[in-house]
Amino acid sequence: MKLVIAVLCLIAVTGVYGQSQLNLSEEQKVHALQYAAACMEQEKSTTEDSVALTRGQFSGLSKNAKCFVKCFFEKAGFMKDGVVLPDVLTEKLGPNVGEDKLKAIMGKCNGVKGSDKCDTAFKLFECYYKEHTLFL
Repeated sequence: MKLVIAVLCLIAVTGVYGQSQLNLSEEQKVHALQYAAACMEQEKSTTEDSVALTRGQFSGLSKNAKCFVKCFFEKAGFMKDGVVLPDVLTEKLGPNVGEDKLKAIMGKCNGVKGSDKCDTAFKLFECYYKEHTLFL
């Protein structure tokens, strides 16, 4: 069951950029699964929240779901102490997404702030998700 949940979480996070567009290496996939599983357990996020994230359904999600996103972003190195690390995002995802697309998305989204670190990470994820669909 945990593997199913972890896969859903991976889809949720990689869904920001479109799995078919990412072309993750096997190592990146393994790390993403590890991060997702650890964050699901740490933040007590539900399967329902994960499914909602994969579908781009952002309203009404629990605090746990928002903290899951923060946890994943931090473990992946995309964020530290509630602050986006654009150089890390560009280094890790630029080759897969396309640096110009990624920079355009970051330009629109990286200034987003929430009421706390979890809410900020969640709002960033939501913005990345929505903006990425415009570039597909």
